[in-house]
Amino acid sequence: MKRLSLVTTNRLSSHGNFLPLCTFPLAVDMAALFEASSCPVCSDYLEKPMSLECGCSVCLKCINSLQKEPHGEDLLCYCCSVVSQKNKVRPNRQLERLVSHIKELEPKLKKILQMNPRMRKFQVDITLDANTANNFLLISDDLRSVQSGRIRQNWQDLAERFDFSVCVLGSSRFTCGRHYWEVDVGTSTEWDLGVCSESVHHKGRIQLTTECGFWTVSLRAGSRLSASTVPPTFLFIDGKLQRVGIFLDMGMQNVSFFDAEGGSHVYTFRRVSAEEPLCPFLAPSIPPNGDEGVLSICPVMNPGTTDAPVHPGEDKQ
Repeated sequence: MKRLSLVTTNRLSSHGNFLPLCTFPLAVDMAALFEASSCPVCSDYLEKPMSLECGCSVCLKCINSLQKEPHGEDLLCYCCSVVSQKNKVRPNRQLERLVSHIKELEPKLKKILQMNPRMRKFQVDITLDANTANNFLLISDDLRSVQSGRIRQNWQDLAERFDFSVCVLGSSRFTCGRHYWEVDVGTSTEWDLGVCSESVHHKGRIQLTTECGFWTVSLRAGSRLSASTVPPTFLFIDGKLQRVGIFLDMGMQNVSFFDAEGGSHVYTFRRVSAEEPLCPFLAPSIPPNGDEGVLSICPVMNPGTTDAPVHPGEDKQ
């Protein structure tokens, strides 16, 4: 059964604003409800949810898949890695009723989780920082497109250049405000997009996780979409992403991802670190396993003149 952007954790998120636009605080609450209604094991709506000792819930039919040992009594939670005793698992009737209501309301709720066109008011002109590009990347002359090559480029060995991981940063460094940009991923079957802290390691193998300063969404094998949480959050959307919209709100410490063509919400990271500048992050697929797909930063569109609400205590931009 296809659902909108459901994720594989069923812990309710803390209340927070989704985007600095009038309808989005409600949207974040709706997104949290969808998160709470999905099973971290089968990734579908919870069916006869059972609560573990840690507070997370799984489908009754999925309980045995959590066993640490065959026929054992210890259950290892997929979400938080806490061990529960099988005889202490209890049905969660309240959550079962919630899931039932969400199923009924899904058509209406789906309309809420949409990209607001006014985000383009904050669209910024992003170019690639060639000094950070791995030597196996090919950067276009206008610094807007990147793809992996099969031949190592003889570029200068700089401190800021990624020497192992095949990725590149955008030239912008964001410290405040709201920023929106779009990346055309075309038919590429593997990519990583998002933002990272300015101080992330550029040498050696890097781990794309929030703990390491990366807030990214990744595509693998053309269909497996995930967010860089720990553990990874698997995402489910209708159709295929061809243009990804990224909205960074430094004030609210959120970064949100959208299907820029269809307008649907893909994922939002909350409590993103704002202690240091954040940079756009791009990593194309890698041959021979990858498809040599091109990632292209889209030019700034005409945002129009529509203003957006301002949070209390903030100045209008």
